[in-house]
Amino acid sequence: MAHTIRLAAVSYAPPAHDHRGQGVNPGPLRDIVLRVAKDRPDFICFPEICACSAAGFAKGVKHAPELEPFVAEVGKLAREVNAALIVPLLEHYQGQVYNTVPLVDRSGKLVLVYRKNYPTTSEMNAVVAPGWEVPVAACDGVRVGAAVCFDVNYPQVAAELERQRARIVFWPSMFWGGQLLQHWALRYGFYIVVAFSPESAVIDMSGRYLVKQGAETPQVRGGRLPPWAVADVNVEREVFHLDYNQDKFQALRARYGPDIDIEVHQPEAFFLLASRRVGLSVAEIAKEFHLETLRDYLARSAQQREEHLRGHGKAGRSASGSR
Repeated sequence: MAHTIRLAAVSYAPPAHDHRGQGVNPGPLRDIVLRVAKDRPDFICFPEICACSAAGFAKGVKHAPELEPFVAEVGKLAREVNAALIVPLLEHYQGQVYNTVPLVDRSGKLVLVYRKNYPTTSEMNAVVAPGWEVPVAACDGVRVGAAVCFDVNYPQVAAELERQRARIVFWPSMFWGGQLLQHWALRYGFYIVVAFSPESAVIDMSGRYLVKQGAETPQVRGGRLPPWAVADVNVEREVFHLDYNQDKFQALRARYGPDIDIEVHQPEAFFLLASRRVGLSVAEIAKEFHLETLRDYLARSAQQREEHLRGHGKAGRSASGSR
């Protein structure tokens, strides 16, 4: 593969600790990170608010630390195991409490902070404030982002991740996500790393589950496998619509043969194009053959629609025709 990334999602939450009153304690987290690190992942992701969840939500809010001292300890651990770490927490920030996902790279640097945009009503009733940004950043040569649990019900989060060209999305959660996530993966062109205490997973850009494994997986309960899911993914890959592109398949195969993979999803009229050659990017192939990504094609179609409506004095009308 041209650019393989190894992803790990861990079904684990450390024991309760008052990170705010007694200082951040990374000890129990370090123990399991060292175990997971033996599989040599590039990224290790933990479940939603795992650093603050063991004693229940109310105490988690009370014990929630500020981000800086928490990230400092996670950064030390990231450097120790030479892997990027995603350790979600409840965070005190600017007088509010947030459901937060910091991503720390293998050098210990804080790469991005995502604060759950769509907390549940019960979270907001318990003083958790909604976030307002959906950041995407480069880490280990790949564009990464995050969403949390209930966010999966809001396509605007996925659309913003797509707009910024995220290739891997970390999704710490308190439920499985199922077909909602499978739709996100194919429609928006993400690999999705699901970190959930009963069973974690990695979802391919095609929407297929590459692996499911966690504390409640039978082989894990039987003590035969560890409570984490690991998968290798090729991030030199992109999703396209068949329109205007499918007639170029023969020429693509003639030019690149075994150096590319074309995976067609006929019912959805999509296809995935992957490069298998080191140094050959999908962007280069797309430029050479004038292939338009699904993201750009849909954006262009929407823009043309708006221009048409404005030209006919109908800008701003809904699909039903009402303003």
